[in-house]
Amino acid sequence: MKAMAILLAAASALCGCATVQFCDRGGKNMVDITNTGWYLLNIIPLASGDPDAPNENTCRLFRQTTTLANNMKLLDYAMAKSGAERAKCVTSYKTDENVLFILLKRHACHTSAELVPAERRNGETE
Repeated sequence: MKAMAILLAAASALCGCATVQFCDRGGKNMVDITNTGWYLLNIIPLASGDPDAPNENTCRLFRQTTTLANNMKLLDYAMAKSGAERAKCVTSYKTDENVLFILLKRHACHTSAELVPAERRNGETE
């Protein structure tokens, strides 16, 4: 039973994750999107975040989903969920992290943006 619990804990730690987090900073609605994936030998995708089910305990096995296109799909999801008409100051970057030398690598695609609601657009100047 202990071995099964350890195996489940290790598997959940290695799963990919797609998260969308909202925050309010000084009256601005911000969103932070992260999509992670684990790769064997930096080539073979083992598990990546599921962009179709953000913030859920799901992943895509043996598929590469840590892409900018999927983060833009998650940004569209965030805009729809928050009722925003558009996003501005969109910034994206990727990070890579070696876990077991060159054997196992973690890739992450990060995107952040300010979500602009429809009612603020008319009186706003840029």
